[in-house]
Amino acid sequence: MPAVRFPKQGIATREGTILAWLKEPGASVSPGDELVEAVQEKAICVIVAERGGVLLAIDAPPGAIVPEGERIGWIGAPGETPPPHRPAWRGWDEQIAPPPPDLESRVRPASAPVADVPGGAPDTTVSIHGVAKPGRREREILKGQLRHLTAERMAHAWRAPKVDLFTDVDFTRVIAHRQALKAEGREPPSYNVYIAHAAAQAMARFPELNAHWIDGRLVPLEGVHIGVAVALDQNLITVSMKNVGGIGLDALQARFKALIRKAAGMSLAHGDLYGSSMTITNLGEFEITGFTAVLNPPELFILAIGMLRERVVPRGGGFAAEPYSTFCLSFDHRGVDGAPASRLLREIKHILERYGEG
Repeated sequence: MPAVRFPKQGIATREGTILAWLKEPGASVSPGDELVEAVQEKAICVIVAERGGVLLAIDAPPGAIVPEGERIGWIGAPGETPPPHRPAWRGWDEQIAPPPPDLESRVRPASAPVADVPGGAPDTTVSIHGVAKPGRREREILKGQLRHLTAERMAHAWRAPKVDLFTDVDFTRVIAHRQALKAEGREPPSYNVYIAHAAAQAMARFPELNAHWIDGRLVPLEGVHIGVAVALDQNLITVSMKNVGGIGLDALQARFKALIRKAAGMSLAHGDLYGSSMTITNLGEFEITGFTAVLNPPELFILAIGMLRERVVPRGGGFAAEPYSTFCLSFDHRGVDGAPASRLLREIKHILERYGEG
Protein backbone atom coordinates (compact mmCIF):
# COMPACT_ATOMS: atom_id res chain seq x y z
CA MET A 1 0.00 0.00 0.00
CA PRO A 2 1.21 3.56 -0.68
CA ALA A 3 0.47 4.64 2.89
CA VAL A 4 3.24 4.29 5.46
CA ARG A 5 1.54 3.25 8.70
CA PHE A 6 2.78 2.98 12.25
CA PRO A 7 3.21 -0.76 12.89
CA LYS A 8 1.61 -2.86 15.59
CA GLN A 9 4.41 -4.10 17.82
CA GLY A 10 3.46 -3.19 21.37
CA ILE A 11 1.81 -5.42 23.93
CA ALA A 12 0.61 -3.04 26.61
CA THR A 13 0.48 0.20 24.63
CA ARG A 14 -1.14 1.01 21.32
CA GLU A 15 0.83 4.06 20.28
CA GLY A 16 4.36 5.27 19.65
CA THR A 17 6.41 8.43 19.19
CA ILE A 18 8.19 9.45 15.99
CA LEU A 19 11.89 10.08 16.67
CA ALA A 20 13.29 10.84 13.23
CA TRP A 21 12.63 10.43 9.53
CA LEU A 22 15.57 8.89 7.70
CA LYS A 23 14.30 10.03 4.28
CA GLU A 24 13.23 13.50 3.18
CA PRO A 25 10.13 14.27 1.08
CA GLY A 26 10.96 13.73 -2.58
CA ALA A 27 13.54 11.02 -1.88
CA SER A 28 13.48 7.79 -3.85
CA VAL A 29 12.58 4.75 -1.78
CA SER A 30 13.16 1.04 -2.40
CA PRO A 31 11.35 -1.81 -0.64
CA GLY A 32 13.07 -2.51 2.66
CA ASP A 33 14.63 0.94 2.99
CA GLU A 34 14.69 2.34 6.52
CA LEU A 35 12.21 5.22 6.71
CA VAL A 36 11.51 6.13 10.33
CA GLU A 37 12.95 5.60 13.79
CA ALA A 38 10.34 5.60 16.53
CA VAL A 39 9.88 4.76 20.19
CA GLN A 40 7.32 2.09 21.05
CA GLU A 41 6.99 0.77 24.57
CA LYS A 42 10.61 0.59 25.80
CA ALA A 43 12.43 0.14 22.51
CA ILE A 44 13.54 2.10 19.49
CA CYS A 45 12.10 0.47 16.37
CA VAL A 46 12.82 1.11 12.70
CA ILE A 47 9.95 1.29 10.20
CA VAL A 48 10.90 0.15 6.70
CA ALA A 49 9.29 0.77 3.32
CA GLU A 50 6.99 -1.97 2.07
CA ARG A 51 7.04 -0.65 -1.52
CA GLY A 52 9.24 1.44 -3.77
CA GLY A 53 8.60 4.89 -5.18
CA VAL A 54 8.98 8.44 -3.94
CA LEU A 55 8.32 9.63 -0.41
CA LEU A 56 5.64 12.21 -1.21
CA ALA A 57 4.37 13.11 2.24
CA ILE A 58 5.37 12.99 5.89
CA ASP A 59 2.20 13.12 7.95
CA ALA A 60 3.73 12.64 11.41
CA PRO A 61 6.97 14.57 12.01
CA PRO A 62 9.38 14.00 14.92
CA GLY A 63 7.62 14.43 18.24
CA ALA A 64 4.22 13.20 17.07
CA ILE A 65 2.63 10.53 19.29
CA VAL A 66 0.53 8.37 16.99
CA PRO A 67 -1.70 5.31 17.43
CA GLU A 68 -0.86 1.99 15.80
CA GLY A 69 -2.13 1.76 12.26
CA GLU A 70 -2.11 5.53 11.75
CA ARG A 71 -0.84 6.82 8.42
CA ILE A 72 2.45 8.61 8.99
CA GLY A 73 3.57 9.08 5.37
CA TRP A 74 2.85 8.34 1.72
CA ILE A 75 4.94 6.66 -0.99
CA GLY A 76 3.83 7.03 -4.61
CA ALA A 77 4.89 7.79 -8.15
CA PRO A 78 6.77 10.98 -9.07
CA GLY A 79 4.33 13.88 -9.51
CA GLU A 80 1.49 12.03 -7.76
CA THR A 81 -0.57 13.98 -5.22
CA PRO A 82 -1.14 12.11 -1.95
CA PRO A 83 -4.79 11.84 -0.90
CA PRO A 84 -5.81 14.28 1.86
CA HIS A 85 -5.45 12.98 5.38
CA ARG A 86 -6.31 14.30 8.83
CA PRO A 87 -3.67 13.05 11.31
CA ALA A 88 -4.87 11.35 14.47
CA TRP A 89 -2.03 12.40 16.74
CA ARG A 90 -2.80 11.87 20.40
CA GLY A 91 -0.15 14.23 21.67
CA TRP A 92 3.28 15.69 21.14
CA ASP A 93 6.66 15.15 22.74
CA GLU A 94 8.37 18.52 22.82
CA GLN A 95 11.62 16.94 24.01
CA ILE A 96 12.05 15.42 20.55
CA ALA A 97 10.96 18.34 18.39
CA PRO A 98 8.92 21.54 18.73
CA PRO A 99 5.28 21.11 17.75
CA PRO A 100 4.13 22.66 14.45
CA PRO A 101 2.40 26.03 14.87
CA ASP A 102 -0.91 24.64 13.63
CA LEU A 103 -0.80 21.59 15.90
CA GLU A 104 -4.16 22.20 17.62
CA SER A 105 -6.01 22.60 14.33
CA ARG A 106 -4.47 19.42 12.94
CA VAL A 107 -4.92 17.14 15.91
CA ARG A 108 -8.25 15.45 16.57
CA PRO A 109 -9.34 12.74 19.00
CA ALA A 110 -8.80 9.32 17.48
CA SER A 111 -12.55 8.66 17.61
CA ALA A 112 -13.62 11.89 15.91
CA PRO A 113 -14.53 11.71 12.19
CA VAL A 114 -12.80 14.10 9.81
CA ALA A 115 -16.10 15.87 9.09
CA ASP A 116 -16.34 16.92 12.74
CA VAL A 117 -13.08 18.84 12.61
CA PRO A 118 -13.34 22.50 11.51
CA GLY A 119 -11.50 23.14 8.29
CA GLY A 120 -11.83 19.66 6.86
CA ALA A 121 -8.73 17.71 5.84
CA PRO A 122 -5.80 20.04 5.10
CA ASP A 123 -2.64 19.32 3.18
CA THR A 124 -0.51 17.45 5.70
CA THR A 125 2.79 17.25 3.80
CA VAL A 126 5.61 18.34 6.11
CA SER A 127 9.09 19.13 4.85
CA ILE A 128 11.81 18.05 7.28
CA HIS A 129 15.42 18.74 6.36
CA GLY A 130 18.66 17.77 7.98
CA VAL A 131 17.12 15.03 10.14
CA ALA A 132 19.72 12.96 11.96
CA LYS A 133 19.34 9.58 13.55
CA PRO A 134 18.36 9.73 17.21
CA GLY A 135 21.36 10.14 19.41
CA ARG A 136 22.06 10.61 23.07
CA ARG A 137 19.32 13.20 23.68
CA GLU A 138 16.59 11.15 22.02
CA ARG A 139 17.59 7.99 23.84
CA GLU A 140 17.38 9.86 27.13
CA ILE A 141 13.69 10.38 26.35
CA LEU A 142 13.14 6.63 26.65
CA LYS A 143 14.04 6.78 30.33
CA GLY A 144 11.20 9.17 31.02
CA GLN A 145 8.69 6.83 29.40
CA LEU A 146 9.59 3.63 31.26
CA ARG A 147 7.52 4.24 34.41
CA HIS A 148 4.34 4.93 32.45
CA LEU A 149 4.84 1.88 30.24
CA THR A 150 5.64 -0.37 33.18
CA ALA A 151 2.44 0.77 34.91
CA GLU A 152 0.35 -0.08 31.84
CA ARG A 153 1.90 -3.54 31.54
CA MET A 154 1.37 -4.30 35.22
CA ALA A 155 -2.30 -3.28 35.02
CA HIS A 156 -2.68 -5.60 32.02
CA ALA A 157 -0.93 -8.46 33.85
CA TRP A 158 -3.10 -8.14 36.95
CA ARG A 159 -6.07 -9.62 35.06
CA ALA A 160 -4.33 -12.99 34.68
CA PRO A 161 -5.31 -15.80 37.15
CA LYS A 162 -1.89 -16.17 38.76
CA VAL A 163 -0.76 -19.03 41.02
CA ASP A 164 2.46 -18.94 43.09
CA LEU A 165 4.71 -21.92 43.89
CA PHE A 166 7.55 -21.74 46.43
CA THR A 167 10.68 -23.81 46.96
CA ASP A 168 14.05 -23.40 48.66
CA VAL A 169 17.19 -23.93 46.57
CA ASP A 170 20.61 -24.92 47.93
CA PHE A 171 23.31 -22.85 46.18
CA THR A 172 26.31 -24.80 47.50
CA ARG A 173 27.20 -26.25 44.09
CA VAL A 174 26.72 -22.93 42.26
CA ILE A 175 28.95 -21.10 44.75
CA ALA A 176 31.61 -23.81 44.41
CA HIS A 177 31.45 -23.50 40.61
CA ARG A 178 31.91 -19.71 40.82
CA GLN A 179 34.85 -20.10 43.21
CA ALA A 180 36.51 -22.59 40.86
CA LEU A 181 36.25 -20.09 38.00
CA LYS A 182 37.79 -17.38 40.18
CA ALA A 183 40.64 -19.73 41.10
CA GLU A 184 41.34 -20.14 37.38
CA GLY A 185 41.51 -16.37 36.99
CA ARG A 186 38.23 -16.19 35.11
CA GLU A 187 35.33 -13.84 35.73
CA PRO A 188 32.41 -15.89 37.08
CA PRO A 189 28.91 -15.18 35.79
CA SER A 190 26.40 -13.53 38.08
CA TYR A 191 23.90 -15.64 39.98
CA ASN A 192 21.22 -14.42 37.58
CA VAL A 193 23.09 -16.01 34.68
CA TYR A 194 23.34 -19.34 36.53
CA ILE A 195 19.61 -19.21 37.27
CA ALA A 196 18.84 -18.28 33.66
CA HIS A 197 21.01 -21.18 32.48
CA ALA A 198 19.11 -23.60 34.73
CA ALA A 199 15.75 -22.16 33.61
CA ALA A 200 16.70 -22.53 29.94
CA GLN A 201 17.71 -26.17 30.42
CA ALA A 202 14.55 -26.94 32.39
CA MET A 203 12.29 -25.28 29.84
CA ALA A 204 13.97 -27.22 27.02
CA ARG A 205 13.07 -30.45 28.85
CA PHE A 206 9.40 -29.45 29.03
CA PRO A 207 8.70 -28.11 25.52
CA GLU A 208 4.94 -28.31 26.07
CA LEU A 209 5.30 -25.46 28.60
CA ASN A 210 7.26 -23.24 26.22
CA ALA A 211 4.37 -21.12 24.99
CA HIS A 212 2.52 -17.83 25.30
CA TRP A 213 -1.14 -17.21 26.13
CA ILE A 214 -2.49 -15.00 23.33
CA ASP A 215 -6.13 -14.25 22.50
CA GLY A 216 -7.46 -17.11 24.61
CA ARG A 217 -5.16 -19.88 23.38
CA LEU A 218 -1.68 -21.30 23.79
CA VAL A 219 0.81 -20.28 21.10
CA PRO A 220 3.94 -22.50 21.11
CA LEU A 221 7.36 -20.84 20.90
CA GLU A 222 9.97 -22.09 18.46
CA GLY A 223 12.94 -21.60 20.80
CA VAL A 224 13.66 -21.17 24.49
CA HIS A 225 14.01 -17.50 25.37
CA ILE A 226 14.85 -16.35 28.92
CA GLY A 227 14.22 -12.83 30.16
CA VAL A 228 16.04 -11.24 33.10
CA ALA A 229 14.77 -8.10 34.83
CA VAL A 230 17.50 -5.50 35.35
CA ALA A 231 17.50 -2.12 37.08
CA LEU A 232 18.05 0.88 34.80
CA ASP A 233 18.44 4.04 36.88
CA GLN A 234 15.11 4.32 38.71
CA ASN A 235 13.28 2.01 36.32
CA LEU A 236 13.14 -1.69 35.57
CA ILE A 237 13.37 -3.37 32.18
CA THR A 238 13.58 -6.99 31.10
CA VAL A 239 16.15 -8.11 28.55
CA SER A 240 15.30 -11.24 26.59
CA MET A 241 18.01 -13.73 25.62
CA LYS A 242 16.82 -15.63 22.57
CA ASN A 243 17.35 -19.30 21.65
CA VAL A 244 19.31 -20.31 24.75
CA GLY A 245 17.90 -23.80 25.28
CA GLY A 246 21.11 -25.61 24.34
CA ILE A 247 23.92 -23.12 24.91
CA GLY A 248 26.60 -23.23 27.59
CA LEU A 249 27.13 -20.97 30.58
CA ASP A 250 29.87 -18.89 28.95
CA ALA A 251 27.79 -18.21 25.85
CA LEU A 252 24.82 -17.23 27.98
CA GLN A 253 27.01 -14.86 30.00
CA ALA A 254 28.23 -13.21 26.79
CA ARG A 255 24.67 -12.67 25.55
CA PHE A 256 23.57 -11.27 28.88
CA LYS A 257 26.45 -8.78 29.06
CA ALA A 258 25.81 -7.66 25.47
CA LEU A 259 22.17 -6.92 26.28
CA ILE A 260 23.16 -5.03 29.44
CA ARG A 261 25.47 -2.83 27.36
CA LYS A 262 22.64 -2.14 24.92
CA ALA A 263 20.29 -1.34 27.80
CA ALA A 264 22.78 1.14 29.26
CA GLY A 265 22.99 2.86 25.88
CA MET A 266 19.20 2.79 25.40
CA SER A 267 19.68 0.95 22.09
CA LEU A 268 17.60 -2.17 22.77
CA ALA A 269 15.51 -3.39 19.86
CA HIS A 270 11.97 -4.72 20.26
CA GLY A 271 13.17 -8.33 20.15
CA ASP A 272 15.65 -7.64 22.95
CA LEU A 273 12.77 -6.85 25.30
CA TYR A 274 9.87 -9.14 24.45
CA GLY A 275 9.04 -12.74 23.63
CA SER A 276 10.58 -14.63 26.56
CA SER A 277 9.52 -18.12 27.61
CA MET A 278 10.05 -17.05 31.22
CA THR A 279 11.23 -13.95 33.08
CA ILE A 280 13.58 -14.02 36.06
CA THR A 281 13.50 -11.22 38.62
CA ASN A 282 15.93 -11.11 41.55
CA LEU A 283 15.67 -8.84 44.60
CA GLY A 284 18.28 -10.65 46.68
CA GLU A 285 20.73 -7.75 46.60
CA PHE A 286 18.15 -5.69 48.50
CA GLU A 287 17.98 -8.29 51.30
CA ILE A 288 14.50 -9.42 50.23
CA THR A 289 14.11 -13.00 51.46
CA GLY A 290 11.27 -13.94 49.10
CA PHE A 291 8.46 -12.40 47.07
CA THR A 292 5.87 -13.00 44.39
CA ALA A 293 6.13 -11.19 41.07
CA VAL A 294 3.57 -9.96 38.57
CA LEU A 295 3.38 -11.88 35.30
CA ASN A 296 4.69 -10.36 32.08
CA PRO A 297 1.95 -11.25 29.52
CA PRO A 298 1.79 -13.09 27.23
CA GLU A 299 4.42 -15.12 29.11
CA LEU A 300 3.16 -17.98 31.27
CA PHE A 301 5.92 -17.87 33.91
CA ILE A 302 7.89 -15.47 36.06
CA LEU A 303 10.51 -16.67 38.56
CA ALA A 304 11.15 -14.47 41.62
CA ILE A 305 14.46 -14.94 43.48
CA GLY A 306 15.13 -14.03 47.12
CA MET A 307 18.45 -13.32 48.85
CA LEU A 308 21.04 -15.97 49.61
CA ARG A 309 21.26 -16.69 53.32
CA GLU A 310 22.67 -19.45 55.45
CA ARG A 311 20.32 -22.04 56.85
CA VAL A 312 21.13 -24.78 59.37
CA VAL A 313 20.31 -28.17 57.86
CA PRO A 314 21.03 -31.81 58.79
CA ARG A 315 24.27 -32.97 57.18
CA GLY A 316 26.26 -36.21 57.70
CA GLY A 317 24.79 -37.04 61.07
CA GLY A 318 25.20 -33.48 62.30
CA PHE A 319 24.23 -30.00 61.21
CA ALA A 320 25.73 -27.51 58.78
CA ALA A 321 25.01 -23.97 57.59
CA GLU A 322 24.25 -24.00 53.86
CA PRO A 323 23.41 -21.14 51.45
CA TYR A 324 19.76 -21.18 50.41
CA SER A 325 17.50 -18.94 48.36
CA THR A 326 13.70 -18.92 48.21
CA PHE A 327 12.31 -19.20 44.68
CA CYS A 328 8.74 -18.38 43.71
CA LEU A 329 7.50 -19.51 40.32
CA SER A 330 4.28 -17.73 39.35
CA PHE A 331 2.28 -19.01 36.41
CA ASP A 332 -0.79 -18.09 34.38
CA HIS A 333 -3.37 -20.76 35.21
CA ARG A 334 -5.17 -20.18 31.89
CA GLY A 335 -2.26 -21.78 30.03
CA VAL A 336 -0.76 -24.25 32.51
CA ASP A 337 -1.85 -26.32 35.50
CA GLY A 338 -0.16 -26.70 38.87
CA ALA A 339 1.42 -30.13 38.38
CA PRO A 340 3.43 -29.34 35.21
CA ALA A 341 4.42 -25.93 36.62
CA SER A 342 5.63 -27.68 39.80
CA ARG A 343 7.70 -30.11 37.75
CA LEU A 344 9.31 -27.19 35.94
CA LEU A 345 10.24 -25.48 39.22
CA ARG A 346 11.57 -28.75 40.65
CA GLU A 347 13.74 -29.22 37.57
CA ILE A 348 15.24 -25.74 37.94
CA LYS A 349 15.95 -26.49 41.61
CA HIS A 350 17.63 -29.81 40.85
CA ILE A 351 19.81 -28.36 38.08
CA LEU A 352 21.12 -25.65 40.39
CA GLU A 353 21.64 -28.00 43.34
CA ARG A 354 23.63 -30.40 41.12
CA TYR A 355 25.40 -27.73 39.09
CA GLY A 356 28.67 -28.95 37.54
CA GLU A 357 27.99 -32.62 38.16
CA GLY A 358 28.51 -34.95 35.25
